Amino acid sequence: MTIVRHTFRRPLVTLMLGTMLALPLPAAAGSGAGPAPNPVETRLAEELLATLGPSVPPDAQVALTLGRPFDGPVDAVRDIGLDPRTGIFQARILSGGHVVELSGRADVEVTMPVPVRRIRPGEIIEASDLTTIRLSLDRAGAGFIASADALIGQSPRRQLSTGRLVQVGSVGAPIVVQRNRPVTLVYEDGALLLAARGRALQEGGVGDTVRVMNIASNTVVTGTVTGAETVSVSGPRVPQRP
Repeated sequence: MTIVRHTFRRPLVTLMLGTMLALPLPAAAGSGAGPAPNPVETRLAEELLATLGPSVPPDAQVALTLGRPFDGPVDAVRDIGLDPRTGIFQARILSGGHVVELSGRADVEVTMPVPVRRIRPGEIIEASDLTTIRLSLDRAGAGFIASADALIGQSPRRQLSTGRLVQVGSVGAPIVVQRNRPVTLVYEDGALLLAARGRALQEGGVGDTVRVMNIASNTVVTGTVTGAETVSVSGPRVPQRP
């Protein structure tokens, strides 16, 4: 079993403990909102989140279940290990001058954006097109977009399905150059600016690299989309019609 070890720092985090209810730590004590969770669960949940480091979003929550009941004081957490594949943890705490070994399961959940409707290529994603769902960290994975801000204003490269996570690379800048449509080829060299007519051989958004046929010379060049129906070309100058 692979164990991740960590030397602790106590971050301010939001936890889900036992009953899967969100509990902001600074308001937990004396808030009158109900009974506080078992102190050892709170402490271990903090430390387990810390072991995962910056790869876990700041709104991550932990559902922690001890393998056996423990209600003693927690003077210090000496050591903790987490198997990220199974969620099984092992810990050694100092309680009343004695070292106590504990184990259990910790499920980490994160918030991920998903579309509320089917979004087709060419459409611009707006905030109203998205909602969020909570799911376990292992189901979220690094291959999916974790922030709604990274989606808003973008355009799908392929259809996005309702309620499905959005894969990295499946959205990009809105398409402003259409395949087989006319474009302006621009070459800049200091104060010199040359322009020619072209036909796009690929579609693309601002910043994308596309191939374009120069209509005057019938040569194919590669350039960067810089705006609506505009492609900037570097290297050899764009041939002009005599």
